[in-house]
Amino acid sequence: MSRARRARLRPVDWTEKTALLALHAAPQLGPQRINRMVARLGSACAVVEDPRGASVAVEPRVLQMPTCAELERLAAEQLAASVKCGALVVVRGERSYPQEFEQLENPPPLFHLLGNEALLAPERSRIAVIGARGCTAYGREQAQRFATGLAFAGEIVVSGAARGIDQLAMAAAVQSQGAVVAVIGSGLDQPYPKDCWPLLQRMLDTDGAVLSELPYGTAPRPGNFPRRNRLIAALSRAVLVIQATRKSGTMNTVGWALSLGRDIFALPGPVDHVACSGTNYLIHDGAGIALSPEEMLLDLNNSNLAVAEGHDSPLMQLLLKGDYHPIEIAREAGLPEEVVRLQLLDLELRGQVIRQASGHYHRCGPRS
Repeated sequence: MSRARRARLRPVDWTEKTALLALHAAPQLGPQRINRMVARLGSACAVVEDPRGASVAVEPRVLQMPTCAELERLAAEQLAASVKCGALVVVRGERSYPQEFEQLENPPPLFHLLGNEALLAPERSRIAVIGARGCTAYGREQAQRFATGLAFAGEIVVSGAARGIDQLAMAAAVQSQGAVVAVIGSGLDQPYPKDCWPLLQRMLDTDGAVLSELPYGTAPRPGNFPRRNRLIAALSRAVLVIQATRKSGTMNTVGWALSLGRDIFALPGPVDHVACSGTNYLIHDGAGIALSPEEMLLDLNNSNLAVAEGHDSPLMQLLLKGDYHPIEIAREAGLPEEVVRLQLLDLELRGQVIRQASGHYHRCGPRS
């Protein structure tokens, strides 16, 4: 027997990560079966050592399973693709694995990540901004308005990177120097839609992140997107729907979010426009009405602050004393910093304050 042949037959020194990579890439398997086998046998390494036995242990009948040789090949292919892509492999139980994924019925055994893993930390606040691909001019304008406001307030925008509302919100957040997490419905090496890669690259250049639970080489298919949608819902403390029809992928994400107890907000629109039929229905069914980024965050933070029309706001009163940084204003006014930043953005757009190079704000407008 040749040396090459002996090398091919040499047993693999499996680690838990490479074993999960192999199982995860096997087309016969999905998160539910992998999680069940790993739980039953105690480790992914035990599963790859005896795939057929692992299947028999958790299934009432023998189902098709990859062979040990097939699993070895899959592990090598996935590791090589990960290195080529420059991505991390994050497996369940690791520090970077979001705690929110554990709330899902079938958490992903692993996912692939490009970019800033700190955006997935439990203390970071994330809000999904999603909606229709075929959006109207009103929808485009509001997607940009809300994403800009949320990014300015320090919220991480979560998106599915689809054309239309998703990409508009992502681009606006990046333009505002905000952080974005995109969850895609294909392998990281086959981002979909294809024309989204320049935007994803801009996100990564500004400390964003792109993740997928799908193996490398996975093309975009209809069945991938509900899986993606459950991750978007899990990662987000709230979901904002800008425009959507009543039967759409957007509403699938809303369904996942509701099952996880997330807050839902919807932008109202003309009652006779099909692009707004889903959002109007959500509002009728009890979703929060998205009137402005500030109001949305106030609702989420259970704040009772209200600035009366025709009176100087507490922020403007404070700025009479001098220039202040948003952190100082939040401390003085006893308000969440993200709310203060949104109010300052509104005042800046009205020409009542200016932001200085130091980050401090200076009052320049007349008393209202």
